Amino acid sequence: MLKIMIADDERLVKKSLRVLIETESEGFEVVAEADNGLEALRLAEQFSPDLIITDIRMPSMDGLELIQQVGARRMNAEFIIISGYSDFVYAQSALRYGVTDYILKPVDSDYFLTVLQNVRNKLQDKLPTRTDALRLEIEDHHYQSMIKEALAFLEQHYAEPEFSVKDAAAYFGISSNYFSTLFKKLTGISFTQCLTQLRIEQAKKHLQKPFIKVYEIGQLVGYEDYTHFSKTFKKLTGCSPSEYRKRWKEH
Repeated sequence: MLKIMIADDERLVKKSLRVLIETESEGFEVVAEADNGLEALRLAEQFSPDLIITDIRMPSMDGLELIQQVGARRMNAEFIIISGYSDFVYAQSALRYGVTDYILKPVDSDYFLTVLQNVRNKLQDKLPTRTDALRLEIEDHHYQSMIKEALAFLEQHYAEPEFSVKDAAAYFGISSNYFSTLFKKLTGISFTQCLTQLRIEQAKKHLQKPFIKVYEIGQLVGYEDYTHFSKTFKKLTGCSPSEYRKRWKEH
């Protein structure tokens, strides 16, 4: 159900509009009524109506200022103005603020119901967009959490020589291709690149420990073949493991 709030300082007007909405229209419910603009603004913040039907001239705050204040608070409500004044300046201002319609009193029931139908169609057209936005937000949060978990999983297993993207994908129960695509999209690098960088960073830390032999360090970070380890290390750092240890000692 779409929520409606009515703001008018005439009690009979509010009552007749409520009766029309509740007996002749479908898909709407009146959630609040206000006697002036200030009360209407407070109730709008409380109930977040989809549609606000408001008089132009009311005590405390007029309808146009109410529309401005609601917009400033980023409440996505549609507006219909009901007025006893055939005032072109008011009507022009209202349309500039994006008001759906400007209806003169006494309200023609058939026309009012037609306007309501148009508003309902407009609001329902927006619903898929809101739903899609929420879905994307949920998916993004889910994927970010998954990548954090993947990085933690990688840190636990990087030292295993056979560890690869297939193991990470299997951990999450998805295909290797899908996991690889998702990982690169969210981190900016491939899983293999990330694994290699982690292994080399860990190797640097081990190289700062003189009691560990250089050839042993490759094995500690997942490389069974020292030559492969040495070439990979030099590719990423610009020097061999032995040269790195020597430079570190000198500094």
